[in-house]
Amino acid sequence: MTQSVRAIFICLVAYLCFDLMSIHVRYLSARYSAQELSVYRNIFGILPSVVMLWYTRELSIRPSDYKLVQWKLALSRGFVVAIAQLMFYTALGQLELATVSALGQTNALFVVLLAILIFREKVGFWRWGAVSVGFIGAIWIVRPGTDVFSWIALLPIGAAFCYAFAVVSLRSFDRSISNSILYLYSAFA
Repeated sequence: MTQSVRAIFICLVAYLCFDLMSIHVRYLSARYSAQELSVYRNIFGILPSVVMLWYTRELSIRPSDYKLVQWKLALSRGFVVAIAQLMFYTALGQLELATVSALGQTNALFVVLLAILIFREKVGFWRWGAVSVGFIGAIWIVRPGTDVFSWIALLPIGAAFCYAFAVVSLRSFDRSISNSILYLYSAFA
């Protein structure tokens, strides 16, 4: 299997896992608060990171091995992810899964905008066209100014913005930092 095929396969499995998680959060939100679900998700989410650290031989019992020069950025990123989780999980408990999922796709819009603002990225006509179509779709789903509109519908959009910030902020980290260690910082933030 080539690296490209492997990367595509990993992305597809990740999307499947995220969708399954959304279904479970939606189901469990009848009994648990968004805060509780977020804590449980992070506790169970640490396990794959620990396994990955063990597999890559980065697992250590010395706390000094987990120090980052950019620890403030890592904790800030973790805090933003925690806010995104709370917004997303609250929305899953209040709105239809399809609506939350569709509004969560505004993530791409925010990634492009943040990349332009933070890193001065150049974006071509076709990408702007795709982002514009996505934004129009989000507005069509939310329907501001109508009786269908609900302030809760802004939660998945806020979550998408926070997740986009978390994605874009990854470019600011030293490339030598393990993804698993960054996840651990996010989980503990």
